[in-house]
Amino acid sequence: MNAIRHLAIGFGLVTLVVGFALIQGGILQDGYLAAYARQFQGMASGFQLNFGAFARAPVIVQIHAAAAISALVLGLIQMLAPKGTIPHRTLGYVWALLMVTTAATAIFIRQINPGGFSFIHIFVPLTFFGLFGVITHARALRADKHRNAVFGLFFGALIVPGLFAFMPGRLMFQMFFGG
Repeated sequence: MNAIRHLAIGFGLVTLVVGFALIQGGILQDGYLAAYARQFQGMASGFQLNFGAFARAPVIVQIHAAAAISALVLGLIQMLAPKGTIPHRTLGYVWALLMVTTAATAIFIRQINPGGFSFIHIFVPLTFFGLFGVITHARALRADKHRNAVFGLFFGALIVPGLFAFMPGRLMFQMFFGG
């Protein structure tokens, strides 16, 4: 029953964040939703990898993207590898450091809302609090709570914000779709 409640709460929070993102981006105002949908419609045929966009991005964005992609790959490896071993613990601390780097660099990226924080910055404190829970549960040998905290942090601080990185005008969109 707790799993269903947590899933519902998580879905509700993601829905709120996506809604705020759409409103802040002006997508739901003045018929922009149709134009936004048309822009995504042409993406499937326009796939082209463009590393030049990454090279032209500010250094802080490059560090952020590299740390996030590394955390994503390492997180997938950690989920599939044996648990409780020395390599798992060592790679877990590396993953936590990558997550701290990703969250800390995100504070300095303010391209969506020039000069101020945007909706996506809500993931910064969530990442820090999530990491605290992950490490606390691991050190207290509460494997089930540690596992749940890791999955929540992986999806809530990497996957969901990672999807926002593919919005038109963002670096990942430019890299993969030449936007």
